[in-house]
Amino acid sequence: MHTHTRERERERERERERERLTHLLKAFAITGTETHICTKIGKENLNFVIAPYKDKPYSIILKMKKINPIEEFRKISYAIPVATVLLDEKSRILDVNPAFENLFGYKKREIIGKDLNELLVPKEEREDGYNLDKIAKDTGYLKVERERLSKDGKRIPVLVSGSSYKLGNGRIGVIGTYEDIRDIKKMQDAFYYQATHDLLTGLPNRYLLQDRFDVEKGRADRFHSKVVLFFIDINRFKDINDTYGHNIGDKVIQYVANTLRLSVRQTDTVVRFGGDEFVILFDEVKKKEDVVNIALNVTNAFSTPFKHEDLVIDVGLNIGITFYPDDGNTLEELLRKGDLAMFNAKATGVNNFVFYSQKMEEARLKTISDLKAREIMFKLVFNKSPLPQIIVDDTLKLLRVNEKFKSVFKIDLKALYGKSLNEIEGFREIGKYIDDLNEDAPKRIVLKIEDKDYNFNCYISKIKSLGKVYYLILFEEA
Repeated sequence: MHTHTRERERERERERERERLTHLLKAFAITGTETHICTKIGKENLNFVIAPYKDKPYSIILKMKKINPIEEFRKISYAIPVATVLLDEKSRILDVNPAFENLFGYKKREIIGKDLNELLVPKEEREDGYNLDKIAKDTGYLKVERERLSKDGKRIPVLVSGSSYKLGNGRIGVIGTYEDIRDIKKMQDAFYYQATHDLLTGLPNRYLLQDRFDVEKGRADRFHSKVVLFFIDINRFKDINDTYGHNIGDKVIQYVANTLRLSVRQTDTVVRFGGDEFVILFDEVKKKEDVVNIALNVTNAFSTPFKHEDLVIDVGLNIGITFYPDDGNTLEELLRKGDLAMFNAKATGVNNFVFYSQKMEEARLKTISDLKAREIMFKLVFNKSPLPQIIVDDTLKLLRVNEKFKSVFKIDLKALYGKSLNEIEGFREIGKYIDDLNEDAPKRIVLKIEDKDYNFNCYISKIKSLGKVYYLILFEEA
């Protein structure tokens, strides 16, 4: 039985040889030039060649010569600009091309016969190197991104390709290439940095904050610790910007970023969240008392004013503090609650910090409910009032009028909204009374609008809301 099997295998091999010879003859007939094909007889890899016989027209000569795999490798690889290596079955170096020598800094004579993985692969990744060789031999091809070591020990990012190296029917080993991707990695790193960092301060931005939080959250779960989040706002930053200009505002932002960075540990994450808001993440926190000390250290760092040329500006912070997992399980939830705590800190002064609490949330919901009720009541009283009323801001810009005002003063309101009363024909007199305001005493004024005279008692009320000043002006016919 085995004899028949071996005989059938030999017959199939002879058939394959005849097919290869037929292809070779056809190729020679087409090109008319020397043509060869690799074949194997026994254990020998041979090059079967058909060439014109110069001494006799219309004749050919057939010859076989033993193949030197290294010579064949050199024909293929020495002219290409990509680092290439030829390995035997045990990952030992048989030959390298000049580009390989240039990339890794080795001379060929130094490394022939040495194990490639022990030479180039970082120690902690050596097993991966042997696995890649095996994949290349078994499957015939691979292409992966890795780091490899140069002669001076530097890590070089490369694109590693490998394939089984065959001559005829026999496999010699593996042929591998290494494409230098250092420039590509630099570009990728630059794009990643721009996407994940604030360009003004160099701090991580809100997009990188999520990644950092996920890492710290995982550590806290493993070690049964807490993650602390500081939500920070620069006190009265808009006033600084409006008073000194955006250039000084940017320098204040940079000053705050640098001061925050210096006031915490290097392992803590300081993030510019946006505008004048910052976030700091702290890991491995055990006790609330430790957080108090950290918050005091951060606020005390701003006891010294910001100085720039002749300018001296007091810069203060307000901090809202939340804990994972006590106050929330997601970054979004912790940020929202930290923002709420920060506003409570702002209400108590400058350089203060407040811990989030459930009572704070309940008080906020009650405040929102009360404000909504007041807004509804105001709309009813204002819009349905039988007397004309308007609302202006502290620059006398017209913000709102009620229905009675529209019916009494039949003027084009579209052209008036957003304008100062001083710019509106007939209403300039009102502005004279704002600076010397006495809410109890009416002001008798005459308004001349589109050739019509109106005689009114004018009542002016000052309203403060969320740090802004507004004026409610009511007109009563005299």
